[in-house]
Amino acid sequence: MVTRLSKIYGKQIYNTKGNYVGYVDEILIEVEDGRGRVVALALPGEKVGIPYEQVVAIGDIILVKAKDE
Repeated sequence: MVTRLSKIYGKQIYNTKGNYVGYVDEILIEVEDGRGRVVALALPGEKVGIPYEQVVAIGDIILVKAKDE
């Protein structure tokens, strides 16, 4: 999947149980072994890191795996 980072900023984040997590305030790119790994940061009161591997889908909202899955 290829998408512009600017299209992700401000999107609401929900988990797979339908709970609101926050919204994308910032995106970090960690360069490791020549590969980029993206981590979205939500802001529901404080910044919370969400590893990109937890992202299930990106559309009108961002869907992430619930913690107990």
